[in-house]
Amino acid sequence: MADVRMILVGDAYVQRSDPDSAFAPNLAYFEDADIFFCNLETVVAGPEYVAAQPMRRAPRTDEWMLAAYQRAGINVMNVANNPSTYHGIDCFVRSLDVLDGAGALYGGGGRNLAEARKPVVIEKDGTRVAFVCRASVCLPEAAATAQRPGIAYFRIVTSYEPRARLYEVPGTLPITRTYPNPEDRAALEEDIRQARSDADVVVVSWHWGLSPSSGARGELAAYQTEMGRFAIDAGADLVVGHHPHMLQPIEVYHGKVIAYSLGNYVHDLTTGSGKLTSMLLRCLLRDRQIRGVSFVPGWVTGAGPAIYRSPALDADIVEHMWTISEHFGTKFAVGKEDVVVLDTQP
Repeated sequence: MADVRMILVGDAYVQRSDPDSAFAPNLAYFEDADIFFCNLETVVAGPEYVAAQPMRRAPRTDEWMLAAYQRAGINVMNVANNPSTYHGIDCFVRSLDVLDGAGALYGGGGRNLAEARKPVVIEKDGTRVAFVCRASVCLPEAAATAQRPGIAYFRIVTSYEPRARLYEVPGTLPITRTYPNPEDRAALEEDIRQARSDADVVVVSWHWGLSPSSGARGELAAYQTEMGRFAIDAGADLVVGHHPHMLQPIEVYHGKVIAYSLGNYVHDLTTGSGKLTSMLLRCLLRDRQIRGVSFVPGWVTGAGPAIYRSPALDADIVEHMWTISEHFGTKFAVGKEDVVVLDTQP
């Protein structure tokens, strides 16, 4: 059986006069991929579908630009995102129609809850890979219901606990606690088990965590660790996160990789010349199992795209990943082309 090469990138939102320019710098990294995943951080719909009073300036991609994603080789996407319904439900449904019309595979959204929760399966060379998609960062009204279109929303409750020295040190920041919704936990477990019966490899894609716009600097929310491990325990082979717009740690849990945030790939709502960390995650699938996971480091300047380079050229990012993953005891082997995540097992 032939090996299958899978690559994954984080948030991708393209809205520019030359959409192919968002992918051109990295085509050498994309060309050998059999499965190419991105988080579609936008809706693909014409301006006529935008709600009369849109909530905010938010990502939207003109319909003709979808072909640029596909020309780059992207063949599976997550649509469970906070921008998915910022322009209204009609715009979101139009985006689903456009994706369906182009033959794009996507998970995490649908015309009802059953569609939104359904794992999306892609098959290459006899290996079936299922993606179970969720979002915890979104408007609550974005959630799909039995009768209403929307996304696969996983609810998290947040509470704040005062620290012991609050009265001694006024202004002390509280402890933040996060609590996954039990019903959504059970639904996720059910969907992972269904995916496990339909596919050889199960990937959980999750829009979660905290971004710089929320005052974060890359730290994990407690529920990310809890639910990343829960997904592995339920039967997932890989968990990948997005939304924080920068890299977060990699953990190896029971031999499986949890990449808490892949960072941005491209985000055309971004302005300025600031730089953010990013990665291209690589997976080798052999004998219908994930046999190896590695990453290629990259920087995103302004809107991007990320520019991926060898570990030697971006040694500062490699060192950063060592540092932020040290808490989990994660070990890496730095090669010429990528950085291998050690201690993984099928």
